[in-house]
Amino acid sequence: MAPPKAQRASDFLRQGRRDKTRPGQDGGGSHSPTPASDQGSDTEALQPPSGDISLSEAKMAAMLQELRSSMKEDLQLVVNDIRREVHEVGTRLNVLEEKTDDLCQANDGILEKICLMESEQARLTAKLADLEDRSHRNNNRVRVPESVAGSDIPGYLQQLFTAIQPNLELADLRLDRAHRVPKPASLARDIPRDIVTRLHYFSAKDAILMAQRKSTAMPSGYEKISLFADLSPMTMARRRDFINVPKCLRNHKIPYRWGFPTKLLIWRNGTLTKLDDPDQGMHKLKAWGLFPDRAPPNHPASPGQVVQEWTKVQRKK
Repeated sequence: MAPPKAQRASDFLRQGRRDKTRPGQDGGGSHSPTPASDQGSDTEALQPPSGDISLSEAKMAAMLQELRSSMKEDLQLVVNDIRREVHEVGTRLNVLEEKTDDLCQANDGILEKICLMESEQARLTAKLADLEDRSHRNNNRVRVPESVAGSDIPGYLQQLFTAIQPNLELADLRLDRAHRVPKPASLARDIPRDIVTRLHYFSAKDAILMAQRKSTAMPSGYEKISLFADLSPMTMARRRDFINVPKCLRNHKIPYRWGFPTKLLIWRNGTLTKLDDPDQGMHKLKAWGLFPDRAPPNHPASPGQVVQEWTKVQRKK
């Protein structure tokens, strides 16, 4: 619906058209030809005076000017409302950007502390595992069938160690203690429990392990026996992360040994290579042209810093 002022202007224009067409439309009577003189006089009678035309144009110009002023005021009000809303949104956006900047800075500080705590935790975990391993330095784990009774374990182990390393005297194989330990739930039911044995002399324990590693098989009569070092659970878990690297090295007959904290020391072509991380070991094997059995497990990465993806713009006041 048009505004009142515009409606009045359109009504005025329609009224002028009706006034011009009304004299030529007479109802009733026959349409007889009219003399030329009469037509001229009628035409002069239909033309309004020039003063009326000027008055109508002035009135129309005034109404159009009033309509223009009214529309301008209405548009100005709408523009002012939009400007006010944009200003309010800009103010709120500026506050949000400032708070986001503060949150990003706080997040970066927290990430730095998290990284520091992770490195400190890794160092303390490695130190704790080393202390536990040192307390087990004289220990060996032997997987012996359950048919060997508890009272027969010391004599059985001395015979086993003598068969593995014949150069040791019986006095060197002095046992401080030897006993079975509970079996982990992950092992099958038919696998016997391990026997943890502590030798009094570390040199004897180390000589037995070295001889067992160099031999291709256990001595005759002890083929089903397994012998390995007694390590802490944390060290064993860390070594399991490297499981593909030693397997590949054994397949290619490349000598290696374990170091502290858990790492691999590899001798290849007269060069010693130290591997502190499983991923580093896989990359090194690929660089050497050795292909492991499968890819290493993926470790979750620490969260990174938040990158600011906006730029503050100075708003005009």
